Amino acid sequence: MRVIDDTRADLERRISLDFGGETSGDFHRDFINWIHFRARSVPKLRRSVFVSREVVLHQDRFPAIEKIRFSLMAAGDLGPWLSERTRKSKMDHNADMMFNDWQIVHFHLGDFFQSAKAIRRTKELLFVHITAEEATLLDVEMHGAWTKTELLEILLRTNPPALERYEAHAVTGVRFSDDKYRELRGGRTNSMIAIAGRAFMPGMGLFSSGHATRLWAYKTWFFKKIEEIKREFEADIVDRYLKPAIYQRLGIPVRLGAWYNDEGLAIIDKNRNGLVLHKMKPLE
Repeated sequence: MRVIDDTRADLERRISLDFGGETSGDFHRDFINWIHFRARSVPKLRRSVFVSREVVLHQDRFPAIEKIRFSLMAAGDLGPWLSERTRKSKMDHNADMMFNDWQIVHFHLGDFFQSAKAIRRTKELLFVHITAEEATLLDVEMHGAWTKTELLEILLRTNPPALERYEAHAVTGVRFSDDKYRELRGGRTNSMIAIAGRAFMPGMGLFSSGHATRLWAYKTWFFKKIEEIKREFEADIVDRYLKPAIYQRLGIPVRLGAWYNDEGLAIIDKNRNGLVLHKMKPLE
């Protein structure tokens, strides 16, 4: 079966659109930076939300916390509460290193819009651990708490599975000072962190480039699936559930395309009304 691969062209158009026409010219570099931008922008997904006892103590003072909680539950737009750098430095994969490293984002807590797209900036920030399925509101801290390991203790206490997915067994963790973790992160050095006598690498840590390891793995798997699908169709190997749609238009090439929304990337057949050949999980 003949296969035409439009995935790169589709992605180049989407990345250029999201980056305002500004790209580096290196497709793979642009792609990995783009999925970092998309992930830290907090995709609009319905999530289960856990609230720590520390955050409960701040709710009366910061009404924005309830708005953020509701938006996380209702697949709302969190963009207005995100930092300027997170939203605007689209091509910079280092725009939020705490998110890259620990999968923790921070939100401003202003009570009115200072522009059409941004809530008033505040010194106090709400720190939240985010996955595609869950959000755990950890604590309100001042700017600069980017390596505060106490937030990981709160995560383990408030929503244990969210941190336990990154637990390393038969490994001894080390508990450095927060300043030391800032130094390690600056040097792109990973380490197992001791929390409650157990060892964790929250968020899967960093590549030497500063990219999130989990997002680099996402990139690798996505392009591996494109090549795998091409090989299978070219060898006339078709999954059973796809056969009716594929063979209904036998003789027409499979035209691979890439499609994205907040639920994740997909590989589709553009010659068969966007038939989904493989669906990736949402970015996180």
